[in-house]
Amino acid sequence: GATTMNFRKWVYADGTTRYTYLRYDSSKYQVPTVGYNAGEIVVLDDSLQEIKRINLLPYGTRTAADNNALDGHDFILLSDTHYIAITYFEKAVNNIPASLNPIANCKVMAPIIQEVNNGLVIWEWDGTYTPELYTSSIEGNDFTTGAVTQDYAHMNAITIDPKDNNLVISFRNLNQVVKIQRGTNNILWRLGGVNSDFPVSADQKFLRQHNAHFLPDGKTILLFDNGDINERPYTRIAEFTINEANKTLTNYSYMDMPDRTFSRYQGSVEKTDSTYFICGGADPRVIEVNRTTGQTILETKLGLSSYRAYRY
Repeated sequence: GATTMNFRKWVYADGTTRYTYLRYDSSKYQVPTVGYNAGEIVVLDDSLQEIKRINLLPYGTRTAADNNALDGHDFILLSDTHYIAITYFEKAVNNIPASLNPIANCKVMAPIIQEVNNGLVIWEWDGTYTPELYTSSIEGNDFTTGAVTQDYAHMNAITIDPKDNNLVISFRNLNQVVKIQRGTNNILWRLGGVNSDFPVSADQKFLRQHNAHFLPDGKTILLFDNGDINERPYTRIAEFTINEANKTLTNYSYMDMPDRTFSRYQGSVEKTDSTYFICGGADPRVIEVNRTTGQTILETKLGLSSYRAYRY
């Protein structure tokens, strides 16, 4: 059967409107126990008529015979011919640091970012070529047995930094938001996690986050701070205003979810002048909360968990 995920609206500079969603495809390669949704991205026009479908393109040693599924966690449509997609790709690796006692040919879920323009891959980033991510992992990182494919990074959000067009990426299983230089493998900075380039106090620490993105000021990162069942079993909304030049936090704020509920998986947040518009993820509701008072203005109960919610 076909299910959908991450329905999005896009408006180009010339006013053209497009919509996208991931169409889950059970015939594509699926990895048990890993929290991804494999399928293809469907692009619709402003009348919701299908324009095209997008799959992972061959690149490097990966051929057309290999898995071509994309992942539903995120997608960026830049024009009718230009987009940035993400996926996972199961592969055996031998560059895991020896300190982690890996087995030979350990199977991991490689986080992949692919940028395509006019049908050509103009850049692809494969997280397995950055071995430090293995040592930064705090979940899905048992490289010693090979019993299960290790989802050591779990990329769940990508956003373009409006200042320089580089990518800011959320890695749930690192407790970390990372900025990568677009077109290269260079890491520009890390926020959070075990090797943060910004000093993060115990109170500021975020856990298993989702939907990390820049606010329009280009300095403040807003994220859904899920928490952790053992370390902090309640969810927060967190904002970090950063100085990228000297790697400092110039401002920080957080708000606990109403009733201090715990959303272990999924979730999103949008900010307006006075409110947060929140999808509770595994806490199945959509709520709007006054950012100053914490008062709930709107609440819609959901029958199932929901990955994100947007107000259009």
